[in-house]
Amino acid sequence: MEIFSILLIALFIATAIYYAVFFSLIYYWHLKKITFVIVPLIFTFEFFAVGFLIISIIYILIKYLPQLFVLFK
Repeated sequence: MEIFSILLIALFIATAIYYAVFFSLIYYWHLKKITFVIVPLIFTFEFFAVGFLIISIIYILIKYLPQLFVLFK
């Protein structure tokens, strides 16, 4: 398996855990009915987007770091 696939699966698992914890906290707080579904979805998407950006940067660095070392040697 390629490193990108492994990190992407880890991101999906982390997003599911994040969503479960956040959803349970929203249920516990239950300030408004609309925040019960909408707010966790928005924050989960933001968490996933930031995680995907970090995974992409790590993947690019791992893939092209040896070539950069050769280039600057």
